[in-house]
Amino acid sequence: MYHGYVDLPTFAYFDFGNVWNGSLLGGFNYRIVPKSGDEPPVLKVTVWYGDLCLDKSEVAEEFDCPFSDEGYQQLIAMLNERIEKYRTETAYGLRN
Repeated sequence: MYHGYVDLPTFAYFDFGNVWNGSLLGGFNYRIVPKSGDEPPVLKVTVWYGDLCLDKSEVAEEFDCPFSDEGYQQLIAMLNERIEKYRTETAYGLRN
């Protein structure tokens, strides 16, 4: 299901412990990992840029959102903000 720029499954997907990877705009990549064993539980987001997988790339940013429907909506908003920034920087040659 599309939410702005990102195509993500419903929150239930993460509630079952599944990990989600995505990429767009030729170099903006992200991974969402549910961390339900943490206190408090979170959705951990990792962002990296480029053509390579996360294991061979430098992490650009990591952030956590609460493990809830509200946290999921917060995650979507935060990802879309970062994607818009990346898109703008790429369009104006500010990012390689």
